[in-house]
Amino acid sequence: MKNIQMIIVVFVLFCSTTSCKKFLDEKSNDQLRVPTTIEDLQALLDDAVKMNEGTTPCFGEASNDDYYLLESAYTSRPEDERNVYRWIPTDYDYGGLGNDWSLSYLPVYNSNLCLERIKSISLNATNAVQWNNVKGSALFYRAYYFSQLAWIYVKGYDNTTSATDLGIALRLNSDFNIPSKRATAEDTYQQIISDAKESIRLLPILSSHPYRPSRASAYGLLARTYLSMRQYGNALLYADSCLQLRNELMDYNAPCASCDVISTSATVTIPFKKFNKETIFYTSMSIEFPFAIASPSRAKVDTALFLSYSSNDLRKSTYFLSSTGWRFKGSYTQNITTLFTGIATDEMYLIRAECYARAGDKTSALADLNMLLRKRHTGTFTDITATDAADALNKILLERRKELLMRGLRWIDIKRLNKEGRNIIPTRLIAGQTYVLQPNANYYALPLPTDIINLTEMPQNPF
Repeated sequence: MKNIQMIIVVFVLFCSTTSCKKFLDEKSNDQLRVPTTIEDLQALLDDAVKMNEGTTPCFGEASNDDYYLLESAYTSRPEDERNVYRWIPTDYDYGGLGNDWSLSYLPVYNSNLCLERIKSISLNATNAVQWNNVKGSALFYRAYYFSQLAWIYVKGYDNTTSATDLGIALRLNSDFNIPSKRATAEDTYQQIISDAKESIRLLPILSSHPYRPSRASAYGLLARTYLSMRQYGNALLYADSCLQLRNELMDYNAPCASCDVISTSATVTIPFKKFNKETIFYTSMSIEFPFAIASPSRAKVDTALFLSYSSNDLRKSTYFLSSTGWRFKGSYTQNITTLFTGIATDEMYLIRAECYARAGDKTSALADLNMLLRKRHTGTFTDITATDAADALNKILLERRKELLMRGLRWIDIKRLNKEGRNIIPTRLIAGQTYVLQPNANYYALPLPTDIINLTEMPQNPF
């Protein structure tokens, strides 16, 4: 833990004081200084390497049912990765900073440091915009990474047990001397909601760059959070609020080399431009343990899932590359091996559609669904219809899985939907032996790193 602390402290001391534009356009000129000014604090939050790129958890993606491994790929992996693939509980010591837990807590630390230091800078008419952006961004980042951690390490939210279910460690300051303790699931989610709501009044409506938070992204985070809690009325409210500010969709029918949709050809490996018009807030997935087994270079898309795309669905050629099975290539990162996990408008349309259906509003639900699907299909597309709201919900959930593939969302979807009796049972077949993960099993709260447990004496998730 002392080594981890030292690494983070050294990082903080070496943060640059460049402006956001200079940070985004050029390599920064690092200086040895403690962040004390608004510019220093903004630079700390603008460090995309620590705050956005390769920072969100991969453990849930490696554990979900959207992919499979060829037997040759499975046998070539180390035992700890094979155990993850089979959902076998074991002690994981990920070593240093190379794991989901520590990668997500570094942005939390930076956020806490900024929240503490902004208090010492007087708010006035001259600096109000910058001051508010620092505080609002820090609150958003803390909420964002708390939510990412909760989706991985906490059981599916259940309001009948959330007061006693184990949550995450709610680090709310930068003092390393305060021991980490696991909060309850209820306290965890309420902290996420509180931080995100407070950020709304401070952030600009839209940000100057997708690396930076905005009011739209805060609404999107709240929509995601309430959806994961199965509080669908609130999820609808905040998805709608987000879409009032950002609602553009890419049209797969009009690709070009300089467009957001570069190509829909099945042989083109980079179909989308990074920071495309659907991207509200940008993050990408960690490539640390156990990402290797779920990496698009190795993972094959579930066959039944691939076959669920119709012949006139442009996602079929845009998302997948034939490679002894089907390999996913449809990330919004403009990189075939890196997975986008940020907040985007297509996700918001699907959240709003799902919540409309759950509220019994079939017409509005299908309007949102078809708005999205018209942009994803060729001109032969016929609008989706449904017999009732329940039928619409089933169709929306299928399209959610097809549209949001490999974005770090499937794991929390399985957890929340199984809480409602959907009976989703992920299955692996390896050398003639079948492995299954039963609904609501303890393993849905994935194991914390062993070194963290040993150092903090926090309770491990039960298996």
